[in-house]
Amino acid sequence: MRMSRKAAQAAVTAAALGGSMIISVTPAAAATTAPTCIGRMVTQTTDGFDVLLTNRCGGTRSVKVVVSLAPDSSCYVMSKGTNALYVYHGILGNYDRTVNC
Repeated sequence: MRMSRKAAQAAVTAAALGGSMIISVTPAAAATTAPTCIGRMVTQTTDGFDVLLTNRCGGTRSVKVVVSLAPDSSCYVMSKGTNALYVYHGILGNYDRTVNC
C-alpha cells in the first residue's frame, strides 16, 4: 500500500514541527522548581535584586536562581542549614524562580 503524496508531506511536516518543539525547550524550562524547604528571600535594590537562599531541607541540595531577561545564577550546592546569597546587578533582569540543578 502506497502513501499518497499529500499524506507523505503531512507526515514530514508533522515530524519537523514536533522535532522543533522538542529542541526549543530550554534547560531552565525543563528544570524543576526547588522544594519549599529551600527558603528564598528576594530583596529589590536600586540596581537589581538580591536573593538569600536558605537550606532548611534534611540534606544537601543544589539550586540556582532563574532570572528573566538576564543570565541565571550558577548552581549553588548547599549543605543542610547553610545560606547562599545571589546578587544581581542590572536593569533588565527580574527574579523568576529557584530551581534544582
